[in-house]
Amino acid sequence: MSGRGFKILYLMTEPFGMGGVQSDLKALGPHFVSRGHEVVVACPEGDQLPVLEKGGVRHVPFTVHFRTPGQFRAQAKSLKDLIEQVRPSVLAPQSIRASWVCHAAAKTLPIARVTTVHNIHTNANALFAGVILNRASHLVIFESDHEQKRLLRLGLSGKMTRVIPSGIDTRTFYREDRTKAPRLRSLLPGIGPETVIFGCVARLSEEKAHKDLLRAFSIVRKTYPDTRLVLVGDGPLREDLEGRARELGILPFVHFAGQRTNIREWLNLFDVFTLASTRESLPRAAREAMACGLPVIATRVGATREAVRDGENGLLVPPSNVDALARAMLHLLYEPDVRLRMGERSLAMITERFSEDRWFADNEAVYIAASRLAGQMEPEVIGEALVRQAGVP
Repeated sequence: MSGRGFKILYLMTEPFGMGGVQSDLKALGPHFVSRGHEVVVACPEGDQLPVLEKGGVRHVPFTVHFRTPGQFRAQAKSLKDLIEQVRPSVLAPQSIRASWVCHAAAKTLPIARVTTVHNIHTNANALFAGVILNRASHLVIFESDHEQKRLLRLGLSGKMTRVIPSGIDTRTFYREDRTKAPRLRSLLPGIGPETVIFGCVARLSEEKAHKDLLRAFSIVRKTYPDTRLVLVGDGPLREDLEGRARELGILPFVHFAGQRTNIREWLNLFDVFTLASTRESLPRAAREAMACGLPVIATRVGATREAVRDGENGLLVPPSNVDALARAMLHLLYEPDVRLRMGERSLAMITERFSEDRWFADNEAVYIAASRLAGQMEPEVIGEALVRQAGVP
C-alpha cells in the first residue's frame, strides 16, 4: 500500500446480494484496491461476494442485528474486537444502524467514522437519524440532495455533511448502435422493427409498484397495440404479477425476463425506461438506463427528480397514479422525436452529474483525509479536523 493509502472497514447491515449499497461497494471497493488502498467489508454473506473478492476486497462475516440493550452491547464489543483485528485507518458504516453500533464500538478510538447515507425508507426511520448521526459520525456522505435536506430538517448538523452522488460506469452502460436491430429484439416473440418497448429493471417487490405499471400498460395497449412491456428482475411478487397481467389480458404482450446479468443489452432493447416505484432514493437503474441513452418515465418520489428532469430527459408522474403514468407512456409513444431528444439529454446528464470517475475521486479524497487523522488526535476533535481537511462546504 502506498504512503498515502488508507485501510477502510465498511460496515453493512444487509447480506452482500443484489442492492443499491452492494452495487456501490462492488464499484468503489475494487477501484480503491487498484489505487493501492486496502478495503475490508464486514457484513452477512451473500451471492455477490465473489465480485468483491475478485476485485481484491476482503470480506469478513459480521451481522448487525439487535433488539435489546444487551444485544446492542454485545454487538458493539464484537465490532470493537473486529476493529482491533483489522486495524483500519477509516471506519465507513453504510446505514444509520451500522453507524450507531460503530460509534459504540469505536468512540474511544482515534479513528474517523465516515457514514454514507444511501436512503432512509420511512419517515419513522428518519425521525432520530439526525440526532444519532450527530453523535455517531464525524462526517456524513449523502448520495442525494434529497436525503441531505431531509436529515438537516431533522436536526443533523450541516457542517458535517457532503453530497457525493454515486456514479455510473459508462464503460459498462452505454448506448449501442441503434441502426442495428438488437439481438434480443429478434429473439422475443411478437416484436417487430416498429414495436415500441417500455422496460423496467427492478426487483419484483412491493415498493417498485409493478402492479401500477401493468395497469398503465393495459390502458396504453388499448390505444396503441404495437407496444410491449419487458420486466427484467425477479422477486417475491413474480407469480402475483404474472397472474395480474393475465387478468388484465396483457400477459402475451408482457415479457418477464427474470434476473439477468447482461443488463446493458436489455436496456438497449428498450425505447423508454419506466419506473413506477412508491419509494426510491437516487435510483441507480434509471441512471444506468440514462447512460444507454433512454428517456425515463418515473414517479416523483425520493431523489428521483435529481436524475429525471421533467420535460428534459423524461417525465415525472405522481406515485400510485395509474392514469398519469399511462398518459406519460402514451405521450412518448406518439412522439419519437421527443424520445430521441430526451435520450440525448439523459446521456449529457450522466456526464454532467453522475460521472463515475468524479464519484471515485470525491470519495477517495474524503477517505484519504480521514485516514491521515488516524492516531493523530483525540477522538472528540477528529470531526472538526476532518471537516476542514475534507473540504466540506
